[in-house]
Amino acid sequence: MPTPHDITATAPVWASDSQYYLYGTEFDPTGFTYTNFNGLLAPLRPGTGIDVPGTFAVILTGLETGYVTVTLELHSASPQAPALDDWDEVVEASLEIPDGDAYVIDAHDQTPFPSLSAYTGRPTRIRVHARGRDAARQALEPDDEHPLEQHLIQLWPAPVWDLITHKLSDITGTFYR
Repeated sequence: MPTPHDITATAPVWASDSQYYLYGTEFDPTGFTYTNFNGLLAPLRPGTGIDVPGTFAVILTGLETGYVTVTLELHSASPQAPALDDWDEVVEASLEIPDGDAYVIDAHDQTPFPSLSAYTGRPTRIRVHARGRDAARQALEPDDEHPLEQHLIQLWPAPVWDLITHKLSDITGTFYR
């Protein structure tokens, strides 16, 4: 198993049905409901819905269909506390992604990011930040070259811990809570 190391990459990710995924070998969102959902990050297990630790995750966007700018940070240790003033929503949860390849993947099954295999087979924390979801949701025509919505996803090895809601302030998330 590769060792985690610090990597940062930014790329457009195609959202469809207002979502994209952290996809592992146990990806199966069948039966997913929004019960007890924070409106941004859903750690899921097949057949059980929202659960901590999840074996994969669904991340919700404000944009129904189109590109969201996503920055992925892979850390070997816990990153600094989130800069809450810079983001509208910040949620983190534990994942236990089964051994094998895992990716941040869009609705077209594409990923511009490196494999997350260094984070599989062990407890991992995921922290998702979002801003611009309300503006993206209200836009009449998405601008694929200059997306209104930005996300930051941070991953690092860490013991299983409860879901933490650092900040929930946009209107988009209230539709799912």
